[in-house]
Amino acid sequence: MSVVKEIASVAEIAMPVDEKWSVRRCRYRPEAGGAGRVCIVTGIHGDEMMGQLIVFGVAQRIMHGQEHLHGIVDLYPMLNPLGLDIGERLVPSGTRLDMNRSFPGTPDGTPMEAMCHQIVEEVRGADLVLDIHASTQNKSELYEVRVSAPATPETIASARALCPELIWVYPERTAYNASLTGALSALGTSAMILEADERRHRPQEIAGKVIEGIFCKLSEMGLWTGEAVTPPREVPCVMTQEDMLRVTCLHPGIYLPEDMIGKRVEKGQTLGRIFDALSGVVIEEVTAPCQALVFSERSYSAVYPGTLLARLYKTKEEEQP
Repeated sequence: MSVVKEIASVAEIAMPVDEKWSVRRCRYRPEAGGAGRVCIVTGIHGDEMMGQLIVFGVAQRIMHGQEHLHGIVDLYPMLNPLGLDIGERLVPSGTRLDMNRSFPGTPDGTPMEAMCHQIVEEVRGADLVLDIHASTQNKSELYEVRVSAPATPETIASARALCPELIWVYPERTAYNASLTGALSALGTSAMILEADERRHRPQEIAGKVIEGIFCKLSEMGLWTGEAVTPPREVPCVMTQEDMLRVTCLHPGIYLPEDMIGKRVEKGQTLGRIFDALSGVVIEEVTAPCQALVFSERSYSAVYPGTLLARLYKTKEEEQP
């Protein structure tokens, strides 16, 4: 059995100066037909490149194992191609808006709102939508799957099949609601955010983890019968907003982290130091406020009062009275 590959423009908006904002889709479907549809979208933020590598890896595996595909896999590598062209996180229009705060959009609104509406209409109704993001500049993350509250046991089990290192349950009323995933969830389409770190390790290693998770999920759904890892029985962490602690700095300077990403730390353990190169002194020692897992960490960079240095998942021992 062979696979049919179809590339098409599925959303388009006219922009100033004879430009067009066009979103293209590459569809892989079995020639003999099949059941189920999974959409993998990325490139909402133009400075996040990890999704390109993950989509490429998914496409390569499908084409090398065509006989194993039994449903539709739609790939959308660049929802914000204008931003991707110049490495700009936001849509580079006159107002520089965050596309992931503009869903579900409206057909009669601004160009941003109209594009968001077209994208939602294109992917809604799929069996699953995976929205791939990457860590922002100067920040490392574990491989996370993010879902909206309330998280049922079925939701957690579904996210677990993607083989993440952490599942983050977002509160119901946040900016998440205006994201693509939040808008689709509100419309009854199963959708999840996949967060992957593209800055700390070789990108091939991180992309490989996410690709394995995607094919594990496709296998669970019956869309793929080729090689796939076995879903883990348990996920190391399922975190809510109440479980998360933000660590910020008090002083300006240069932050030198201890490279604690993915490690469990004790209360008072050093996470990093802020130093002043001119005077040659350490201005601030940054420590863990409790026992926790470091799942997000700022890299070596300049910081200012209030800069986010790390996000921690409180251990169960810390949560007990």
